[in-house]
Amino acid sequence: MTGRRYVPSTLLLVPGPWRHADEAIEALSRAGIPAVVGGQAPFEAGSITVELVDDDGVGAAVSGSLGGDPSAELVELLESSHRAALVEIAGRLSADVARTARVGRALRDAGGLAVRMERSGVAFEWAAWLDLLETEPPGLLSLGVIMFRDAESLFTCGMHHFDLPDIELVGGGDEAVAAGWLDAFAGYLLFEDPALTSGHTFRPDEDSPRRVLERWPDHRHAQGDGRHNPFGIWRVLPPGERGLEPFGLALVPIPSLVSVLLAAERNLGRPLSKAEVERAADEAASTAMAIADAAALEQSRGYADIDPRLAWEQWKVVRRGL
Repeated sequence: MTGRRYVPSTLLLVPGPWRHADEAIEALSRAGIPAVVGGQAPFEAGSITVELVDDDGVGAAVSGSLGGDPSAELVELLESSHRAALVEIAGRLSADVARTARVGRALRDAGGLAVRMERSGVAFEWAAWLDLLETEPPGLLSLGVIMFRDAESLFTCGMHHFDLPDIELVGGGDEAVAAGWLDAFAGYLLFEDPALTSGHTFRPDEDSPRRVLERWPDHRHAQGDGRHNPFGIWRVLPPGERGLEPFGLALVPIPSLVSVLLAAERNLGRPLSKAEVERAADEAASTAMAIADAAALEQSRGYADIDPRLAWEQWKVVRRGL
């Protein structure tokens, strides 16, 4: 949907003394890490690109996202900084942590003040960030994923570091219990790689009730926002709510229903009606796949499709984010 062939990547924002992108690229080159200015070459496996962000608020934004207890000196340096290197590293965060750490060390040694993970918006001092990357096993969830609460739910942001959906616990209840629930489910997705579909259930332990899962598009972040998760979210329904019935096989529209609906709206020059969306979903050419194969297709494509059973409701979410 973005026009660029999908390549998984990690985005780092590093405030520092850079006057142009080439200075950060030279710092990487001195560490034996090849990189180019963003847009100068096709972005593909192995690529690293750098762009310069020049904005009076960029350092303060990173300072405001720092965890822990940063020193007054670091906060002052960040809040006076207005340039940052935006570094995109091809590959899932979980696939090459050593290279990601090397990139960070090179930028730190060249004067980078701190680092923010742009897929989640969480920032780190260098020591804490490198510790998470270089511990064994790496602290991938702490590094790439953050939890938030709103009036209705507790939810994660950043699981697209791993080409996985984020998680929304509807009616979270006690915050500590809900956070433990999310943490357990996020770890299950990342480390167990389960074959899941809407209607399946999960519980973090034997004492917790099973809760039904439904896959939805990301309704919190627009496309173009680094926090937007193209793989959507797992919505964990309240205890006792039934949701959709699971299928033994995944019925996969090919081409994706999202692309069909988007093309139809562009051809018509207007939004589709509910009846038109539901008719397109009913008439879409589909193939039955094993759930694991459908998940692999989704990851290679770079985004999740909408569920034909919830075509109108989910298409409205997708359209709002375009």
